[in-house]
Amino acid sequence: MKIASYNIQNLFHRHKTLVQHTLSHNVRQWAQELDALMLRADKSPDDIDRVRELTFLLGFEQVDMHRYGTLRIRNGELFLKQGAEGGEPKAGTSSLWNGWLPIQTMPIPVKAQQHKARTILDIGADILLLQEVEDLPSRKEFHQSYLRLSALVGEPERHVFEGNEGKGRGFGIVLRNGFHLRGFVTHRYVRDSKGESLFTLDCQEYYITSGTGDTMVMVLAQFSKESEQLRREQAQALAEIYEQLRGEGHRYIVVSGTFYEPSFANTLAPLLRETDLRSVSRHPEFISDSDLGNHAHYHSLTAYRKGINLRQQDYLLVSSPLWDRTVGAGLHRKGIWPGNHGKWPVFPNLLKKHHAASEHPLLWAEIIP
Repeated sequence: MKIASYNIQNLFHRHKTLVQHTLSHNVRQWAQELDALMLRADKSPDDIDRVRELTFLLGFEQVDMHRYGTLRIRNGELFLKQGAEGGEPKAGTSSLWNGWLPIQTMPIPVKAQQHKARTILDIGADILLLQEVEDLPSRKEFHQSYLRLSALVGEPERHVFEGNEGKGRGFGIVLRNGFHLRGFVTHRYVRDSKGESLFTLDCQEYYITSGTGDTMVMVLAQFSKESEQLRREQAQALAEIYEQLRGEGHRYIVVSGTFYEPSFANTLAPLLRETDLRSVSRHPEFISDSDLGNHAHYHSLTAYRKGINLRQQDYLLVSSPLWDRTVGAGLHRKGIWPGNHGKWPVFPNLLKKHHAASEHPLLWAEIIP
């Protein structure tokens, strides 16, 4: 069986606060000023002149000539789809629009969606753990749009569970080839030392059964990106969850997620050095496309290993009994934009940063049932 873990960073839409700003400082200021002016009920002649200037600077004079626009709901958000059939909106001759609509999410480019799907298809995991998925309808639509016709995937069992945040970054699990979800536990209500939610998104346990009746426990978590102190508490809590599972008699346990620290970091010590969990990236059969050029000949301090100079922040950890059954493991990063941090083989159509599947690699392990 093949187990994989992937921080996919949303499927169709991503909350705008999570998207790196690509606009220049001036453009952002112009847009903010225009927003403020549009909210004024009584605009002075100077205000109207300034609106005209800002709309020119922002390129609003390039009006789309489609006659119709339709507001539709996708992934819990409204978006404007131009060119679709629909009733003619009521609007004035000066604005061509009768309202001002703030959108909280940004659409993910189609090429990025395709690269996400191709990353999943390249590995063909029997058990796929996903982070940052909008919701179950989006997961189903993604399957229907990109994965349904693949012989590798077939018709899977899909589950998506919402986390603490409310920005469309839930956790999901996709099962196929006789694996089924038999139980689910959330740790979203655990509190930290300040009385706030310990896990920013969540920490979830999945109880999986195979066709032979064996039970495995998958634990999926995402740590804080901003706070080192919180990551330390999260690592300690996750280690305690693992030890409790071992104490209850579970032998086949997988712990995975995005921890935002390299393996030598002291914050991860409770998890990586004080338990018997083993990282599949340390397996002797671990494989990945190596860096190109001079990058293949050194080992960056925070990287996975020599020749794979990608910052280590994602993990797939297995208990000792599963480690003994692991016959292969690897890292898939063809959907990651290298930028200036390294060079490695990418998908042929990945020519721009915003066409990347994710900023995170997919980690996988091949285990004898």
